[in-house]
Amino acid sequence: MLLQAKRTIKEADFEVRFEQAQGVKLLKHLPGDPRCRNIRGICVLCDQPAGPGRICRQCRRILPWNDIFCECCGQAINAVQPHGVVCIACESRRPRFEIARAPLIYDFPVDAVIKAIKFKRQLWYVPAFAELLLRTLKTEFAGVDALVPVPLHRWRQMARGFNQATELCRPLQQATGLPILTQAARIRATSAQPGLNAAERKKNLKDAFAVSGELKCRHPLIVDDVMTTGETCSQLAMTLLKAGAESVSVLTVARALGHL
Repeated sequence: MLLQAKRTIKEADFEVRFEQAQGVKLLKHLPGDPRCRNIRGICVLCDQPAGPGRICRQCRRILPWNDIFCECCGQAINAVQPHGVVCIACESRRPRFEIARAPLIYDFPVDAVIKAIKFKRQLWYVPAFAELLLRTLKTEFAGVDALVPVPLHRWRQMARGFNQATELCRPLQQATGLPILTQAARIRATSAQPGLNAAERKKNLKDAFAVSGELKCRHPLIVDDVMTTGETCSQLAMTLLKAGAESVSVLTVARALGHL
């Protein structure tokens, strides 16, 4: 109980510092200001000294890390399983991709930051998340030969002004030299996924993606901000496989809970 109380106090303190820092950033810079993407030495979450990275040690301790997960889909699980044992969802229906990984769980403050990137153009968070993705990419995906940002339909991208998945891919490309594949497109304007169950998501995404021309990679890595049920990535992976990919993997910043 004492440990739980201490953790609750830490999280409450962190939430206060996080909210204060967001107000400071909004006063200093306009959303989407490119200067915000190069603030080194300052934590993007609390505006305190961060050391060598973009997230300070104290904030790293509070982040919801996805440390124990299904070896297939990356869904957080309660206990480490023997090699080859997957979660119930993957056991009943294997996804089209080979493996998926996410360094974080979609919980506070990760959920707040992802929403700030997508809906408030607060792109200064992107390099910090890209640092976490790069670490996972190097340890889990040595065989990939291209990055594939999950495409938005052109209408949604025009309305938003950018694709958050593409923004996450840019630092990864710079660090690894992997090309960003632009052949994949979302050819059908699908409904927003939040609020849909697994069956509705599958129906919503059917035939939503297409690949133009000859695929220029063998093992593409799909990159996105968050994976919920995995249906978007599975449908995109199926499209890439039909276009000639030998294998497809997935890397996202966060994995949502409660979708086993």
